[in-house]
Amino acid sequence: MKRIIISALLFYFAYTGIILSQELSAAKITALSGVAEVAKPDENKKQVWSPAKLQMILNQSDEVRTREGRIELTFDDGSRINLKENTSLSLIKVQDKERKGDTLVKLWIGQIRAKFSIQKEDSTFQVQTKNIVAAVKGTDFIVDADTNGGFLRVIEGIVALIDILTKKELFVKAGEKASYAGAFQGKPEEMNKEEKDKLEEEWSGKKDQKTEEPKKEEKKNTDTAVAPPKEEKKTYEKGGDGLGGSFGAVSVDGKTYYMMSVLFELTLGKFGAGFDMRLLWNDDGIKEDDWQNWQKSLQSIFKYVRYGVKGEPVYLKLGVLDDSTLGHGFLVIRYSNIGVDIYKRVFGLELDIKEGAFGFEGLCNDVSWGRLYAGRLYYDILPNLQAGLTGVYDYNPAKDKYNLSGLNKIYLPAQAPFVAYGADLGYSLIKSELLSILIYADYGVFRNGGEGFALPGLMGNIAIFDYQLEYRSLQSNFDAGIFDYSYEDNRPRTMLPAGGNRLKGVFGQLGTNPVPWLRLVAGYEQYEGQRPYVRGEAAYKGNFIPKISEVAIGYEQRDIEFLTLKSPDTVAYARVGMEVSPGVVFLFTMRQTYDLTQDKFKRSTIMVMQMKF
Repeated sequence: MKRIIISALLFYFAYTGIILSQELSAAKITALSGVAEVAKPDENKKQVWSPAKLQMILNQSDEVRTREGRIELTFDDGSRINLKENTSLSLIKVQDKERKGDTLVKLWIGQIRAKFSIQKEDSTFQVQTKNIVAAVKGTDFIVDADTNGGFLRVIEGIVALIDILTKKELFVKAGEKASYAGAFQGKPEEMNKEEKDKLEEEWSGKKDQKTEEPKKEEKKNTDTAVAPPKEEKKTYEKGGDGLGGSFGAVSVDGKTYYMMSVLFELTLGKFGAGFDMRLLWNDDGIKEDDWQNWQKSLQSIFKYVRYGVKGEPVYLKLGVLDDSTLGHGFLVIRYSNIGVDIYKRVFGLELDIKEGAFGFEGLCNDVSWGRLYAGRLYYDILPNLQAGLTGVYDYNPAKDKYNLSGLNKIYLPAQAPFVAYGADLGYSLIKSELLSILIYADYGVFRNGGEGFALPGLMGNIAIFDYQLEYRSLQSNFDAGIFDYSYEDNRPRTMLPAGGNRLKGVFGQLGTNPVPWLRLVAGYEQYEGQRPYVRGEAAYKGNFIPKISEVAIGYEQRDIEFLTLKSPDTVAYARVGMEVSPGVVFLFTMRQTYDLTQDKFKRSTIMVMQMKF
């Protein structure tokens, strides 16, 4: 009798456990392609990540993230959520089997398309980002989000967009879109036919062959099915910034020219190209040296050609390099191969390759007559621990540099190669969407010059802020981050002999995107017994200031006694875009630095009218 009672109790608890687990189940993976992961809590309630599998059940508090793949989640009531690449989602709260209560999912970053079934009166289905909550009742919509904001696009039904801080509510209907950040940006806008067709093409596709949904449901929901990799090739879009033109005036080598140009940016999958076909002339005629040979002609047409984007396993860019950094930036940080001359076109090369635990990132100032080469080889010792070696070689820093004697150019004699080496080690302590901390150490040395190190170094992000902070110990003849956006203007530099006094101090920079249309950056560096270095940058691009489409101001000064534009240690730039009429923008750009070889300030100015066709 006792055995019968025990067996009955065991059967009861086992059956109850099965029922309870079924009651709490929220969704299952019904389509899967590429690389994706799921996190479930262990016995210590710590999230443990594992590869996502088809038909895997997801419960309340589970998380899912995609990398180079896509996932489709199907809920018990038939609602579906499709996650694109590089998307992270959490199931915060789920309704029960009887479809009572609320369901809340948190979109940390990325883009989803959600198609929800009609909810009961006492329940809601909600998607939450950092800034807003999208409360829905029977609709089809797309949400994309990052740490600053994002967009909502409604395909069917209606979505109540609720600002988390202000509780302001905005209703977005089918065929409309709305942007959001710290607060809503304006009213919903109507999507045109081209946008709707583009969204449908981007999100449509056949089911992955591993999908096990009933055929009837497949036919009904093919518009939200996750496309397998071979289908994704069909969804690559053309676009970029489109076709435009400009005319105005530009200053080149102290001469003023009239300028006409045709601007076009093209994106096709991982490939991208920027075209800037320009014609310059003045009273002396057309500036023919821009078209004197095939190389010059190509440089007068192309701004850049690229494959992939920075951070992908393979990234290649040919053309103007305006913000290239190797490693943590101890030797090469924000390098530009055109310097102050924003008119200049050079075929520089930037290449990143990552294969398994090994990786390489490198650059060349000009592939036609390479003078400066820089590269970093790194290895992931552990998943969170990386070591790297960096080398920089400028075989003649004085190449093409000259002094002016009257109207004649006297070119400087060749200078000995400038060679720098470096090593680094970094450990990723925390890595999440809202908080990341990388602890690192860097060492650098100039051949026939000084050396220095940064230890410790910290970099990462906290919510909307990205930061970098270093304690540095440098010999006085070692300049950390010497290969930057002003290097091409300031070379050649006088190199002091090896040795030198030891300088100790701090370097830090902080950036933020409080809203998608505003970027702020500040930097500071100072050593014992030395004057500080400061850097500031503010860039606005939006539609909140009447007639002003963009404003950008940047300032950098070393060895500061007081802030002034008339210092050889100052670099400054400004850019203002003013809308003259719909589709026509007047753009003024100015940048100033100091040329040591000519002992004078060097300024580049462009005034143009840009038109969108």
